[in-house]
Amino acid sequence: MTEGRKQPWSAEAEKAVLAGVLLNPMIAVEVFAMLTESDLFDNRHRRIFLASKIIDSRGEPIDLVTVTNELERTGELEEAGGLEYIAGITDDLPFLSNVLSYCRIVKDGSLLRQFLTIASLGMDKVFSTNVNASELLDDVSQKMFDIGTSSSQKDFFKVSELTTEAIITFQKMREASDGVTGLSTGIVPLDRMTTGFHAGEMNVIAARPGVGKTSLALNMARHIAAQKVGAVVFFSLEMTADQLTQRLISSMAGVGIQAIIDNTLADRFFVDLENAAETLSTLPIYIDDTPSISSAEIRAKTRRLAQREKGGIAAVFVDYLQLMQGDDGVESHQLKVAKNSSDLKGLAKDLKVPVMVLSQLSRGAAKREGPPRLSDLRDSGAIEQDADMVMFLHDENADTGNEDDRAQGGLRRILLKIAKQRKGQRGDIRLIFNASTTTFHPDDMQDDGF
Repeated sequence: MTEGRKQPWSAEAEKAVLAGVLLNPMIAVEVFAMLTESDLFDNRHRRIFLASKIIDSRGEPIDLVTVTNELERTGELEEAGGLEYIAGITDDLPFLSNVLSYCRIVKDGSLLRQFLTIASLGMDKVFSTNVNASELLDDVSQKMFDIGTSSSQKDFFKVSELTTEAIITFQKMREASDGVTGLSTGIVPLDRMTTGFHAGEMNVIAARPGVGKTSLALNMARHIAAQKVGAVVFFSLEMTADQLTQRLISSMAGVGIQAIIDNTLADRFFVDLENAAETLSTLPIYIDDTPSISSAEIRAKTRRLAQREKGGIAAVFVDYLQLMQGDDGVESHQLKVAKNSSDLKGLAKDLKVPVMVLSQLSRGAAKREGPPRLSDLRDSGAIEQDADMVMFLHDENADTGNEDDRAQGGLRRILLKIAKQRKGQRGDIRLIFNASTTTFHPDDMQDDGF
């Protein structure tokens, strides 16, 4: 489609940028912050730019002599146009003060070329493969978003510009009667220790299978949705949307699903289920049960929903990290998990929402008595690094091996351990888990639970 058409770039702007780099070290620093060698279209200019950056990284001065010497050392002088071409770059520079404007022209050309490349690849896939339309749309949307993100230039924040906002935040914290300045989780002791979930944070809930991490996440998602501050998005890679919806209705009604299966449920309790379903239908909860979804798809789908929803996105849940698809070409499962963890943290910052990520623990955690440790996070230490908060769920009766204690009355004592929290304290919260209705409440029964 673009064959025979002129690529969007400006030879004059690229030369002007290089002239500024060669003539003024202060301008060079600014240029290196705005552009990379790939932003330049002319291969000669790319080589000159890269040689200048290498010289600068060594702490040496950048000028015509040092750059040509570097190019000669690497055997690229002729490919960069030769001595005469490089010397001529500085001849026609109008004003050094305009170099940053020329940088923006170069950057615009680079972004337009990237756009053309993505569009061309998309068209190639359409005509050459049996590509799924929604997958292609997600892929193209993600690549477009990455272009926009990489092009944004953020400058320093001066503290004097931030102090007013900090005082406003402190005032809100002071006036909050329940101490919650973020999104309430619905568990009062947890809210006290964390002040709620906050925008830009990635929080991890980790446990061995069967301890209740999906149930806890669903309880939190429902509670956040009930606050009507935005949509709650739940990506489920293990359970279907139907199964999750059944759990949500069951927990809201306080009616166990097993009684329905056994056909022992009284009519009045079925009415409770119907009422719960009606209430649930009014909550802005969205479930995506795509198996092996990638971080790129999660980001693309969440961004599209944010644009569609009037109130935007309140929170995102991902259940669970180790089932997510990795980038093509990355063979190591640990590297895939690390990349996905980093991408989800990036999603939290980009959309300014809390992202709750469920994670499995390593098998070693089950072989040792006592609650899990940060080292038990399965597959990658990057999870611990990326997370703003890490919470572990631990079945306290599991250490005894007494199944009767664990299942008595359908209630189980679960320890919620905050093992890491960047903005606050660590500590333990004891909960009661009703496995039949998949609900949690504080063990001391003094606080309102779910």
